[in-house]
Amino acid sequence: MEFKKYDTVVTADDVDLGELLRIHHREEDVNPELRLYASYLEVWSIELGGHIYIPTDYIDEHDAANRIIYITEMLSTVQQETWDRAPSFVAGRQSRKEELPIEGTESIA
Repeated sequence: MEFKKYDTVVTADDVDLGELLRIHHREEDVNPELRLYASYLEVWSIELGGHIYIPTDYIDEHDAANRIIYITEMLSTVQQETWDRAPSFVAGRQSRKEELPIEGTESIA
């Protein structure tokens, strides 16, 4: 999936969570059973009042034409999870950041 910066992220119950900023990749200790996911979408969410980090394992589909990323979870689940906190590997600056191209550009530096 080729995401663009500012793609809209939408929950399973059709709530617009916000805009995608970048993707963070965990370099080590990946273990989904322990909720240590390989990659996270960093989203600026007006709905939740700040940055949220959604594991890419929860992506349902990507509508590239309309620039919408649908996740498998409803808003209530997003609110119950700790996705409003930066994962420790992101907070500790140990992630590999994937900066995303803005629509109409090849890439951003």
